[in-house]
Amino acid sequence: MVWQGLLQISLILLILAVVSPFLGKYIAQVFQAKWSWLDRFASPLDQFIYALGGLRYQESMTGWHYARAVFYSNLVMGVLVYSIFLLQAILPFNPTNLSTPSWDLALHTAISFTTNTDQQHYSGETTFSYASQVLALGYLMFTAAATGIAVAIAFIRGLTGQPLGNFYRDLTLSITRILLPISVVGAIALLIAGVPETLAAPATATTLEGATQYIARGPVAHFEIIKQLGENGGGFFGINSAHPFENPNGFSDLLETVTMLIIPAALIFTYGIMAGNPKQGRLIFGMVFVLFVGLVAIAPLAISGTALESGDRPCCSSCQLKKRSV
Repeated sequence: MVWQGLLQISLILLILAVVSPFLGKYIAQVFQAKWSWLDRFASPLDQFIYALGGLRYQESMTGWHYARAVFYSNLVMGVLVYSIFLLQAILPFNPTNLSTPSWDLALHTAISFTTNTDQQHYSGETTFSYASQVLALGYLMFTAAATGIAVAIAFIRGLTGQPLGNFYRDLTLSITRILLPISVVGAIALLIAGVPETLAAPATATTLEGATQYIARGPVAHFEIIKQLGENGGGFFGINSAHPFENPNGFSDLLETVTMLIIPAALIFTYGIMAGNPKQGRLIFGMVFVLFVGLVAIAPLAISGTALESGDRPCCSSCQLKKRSV
């Protein structure tokens, strides 16, 4: 079992090391306004968003304007999501007729998810309806993660002496060029792996004792992939990715772990390319990767060592007496 776990970890690290340079190069192309194959599909969507918001996305911002745009946009998104929570009882897609959560829980959740903290003081399937999970929490999982990417790109530009760019353009590109395409592919993969994606009410089953059991389900697959890709917390169910409907098998576990790590790793290569020094990006990634591998190796070795010690040690006095008698 120990070697099987080490093999799984090695596979994750190998995928991360192979895929990160390509994704990092792609992210750099997106924010350097270089052509990518997604432009023909995403550009009309970008223009629609800019027109709908009346955004002057071509104007570069100063540091103060960029920070103010981040604050104002997150404030509006937080108020919108808080309003959805308070209207939950009358909104559609509420098959279990969940009531409106308390104002303080709704406020805490809205602020937490807006800031990408995602602290979860609730059990998702018994507190928030499908509409709240998808239209509010799922929405913030995209926008909060995209805000983080946009700020990271602005930081790289400032560090390398470039204009900071436009926050609203960076936010839009982060969603339409990076988060959304990967999430679509990842959600389909999770569906194939057995993660549910439905608006149907909880399933009803009769147990062997004749009792009635209600099995919670919902639009989980697309919610789960953006949760991992954006490094968000707050799962669809109370125990997050330990739930079999969020993470049913080894393949889903591999996919979700890789997607959780891939964007932070790729941004190191993005920095090197945008700084005009790809070699520096590779060097930084190598240093971080070596440190990460070393720290990751400690965990399974420590767990296996503890398991071996507990296996050698009798668990109670009766076990000690049996061991002595033998």
